[in-house]
Amino acid sequence: MSKYRITILSFIFLFFSGLDSVYANERQHEWVIEGSELQQKITENQAMIIFDARSQEQYLQGHINTAISFPTALTYVEINNAYYVKNINKIAPLLQQKGVTTSQKIIIYDQGDLKNAARLFWVLELYGIKNIAILNGGINAWSEQYPLTKKPTIPQPSQYFPVLNSSVYASTTVAKVAAYSELYQLYDSRTLAEFIGDRSATEKFGHIPTAKNIQNSVFFNTTITGTNLLKTPKQLDAIFATLDKNRKSVTYCNKGLASTLTYFLMKQAGFKVSHYDGSWLEWSEKGLPIEK
Repeated sequence: MSKYRITILSFIFLFFSGLDSVYANERQHEWVIEGSELQQKITENQAMIIFDARSQEQYLQGHINTAISFPTALTYVEINNAYYVKNINKIAPLLQQKGVTTSQKIIIYDQGDLKNAARLFWVLELYGIKNIAILNGGINAWSEQYPLTKKPTIPQPSQYFPVLNSSVYASTTVAKVAAYSELYQLYDSRTLAEFIGDRSATEKFGHIPTAKNIQNSVFFNTTITGTNLLKTPKQLDAIFATLDKNRKSVTYCNKGLASTLTYFLMKQAGFKVSHYDGSWLEWSEKGLPIEK
């Protein structure tokens, strides 16, 4: 092989390696927003909707200016000791009341662990909304640099009617298939103690057969002030490089909070991923097979 050809191949390799880095940064930029960028958007009065996914009580104690209270709990319905996303007929009035629309970018935040923010992200995505981002560090990081307000923002109702995006939803049937099919991989986002069967939120101990454990804590770096921020795209890519991107991924936890953060970050990393609605609470309640 000539020196000229080696040089050309090296250039091509570096070029595409550079593109990978650019795409990673764009991916992070598209779905994760930093506090400084959000503050600039607010200062410039850019058209957007900000949702506070914490409880109403937390919202009233202090929130980001112009943010609308949208507690994640409003999107759930409890059936037989398990929690499920509301169906399209029940979710439509809620989304309209909160002013959900496809014409403006939606920014979601919570206290900082991103579980509630990711859950609301998944719900909105499930019902047809695509232009969404999550605030890195949540209100914990925000309040270190920027002021909060106690003045509620009243949403402007919309006429949005949800369109179901079934590709991000995994039913019990899908979870059953995923437990035994080589085409799938299940990811359990509960604690290690729960995964191995030392503890459980139900009367059943263990995990869904063939599932792998991946805890939310691996996704964060902690600042000197104790605030958790998402790891850089490069650091997250290193975590997900150990997982099989060729298989369809299904995430679950107990109630559907921790696993939607795993879902969010896996999707951002390019996985074909869905979230098992009902999760461990439903699986164990139905007496389905488990492993320890």
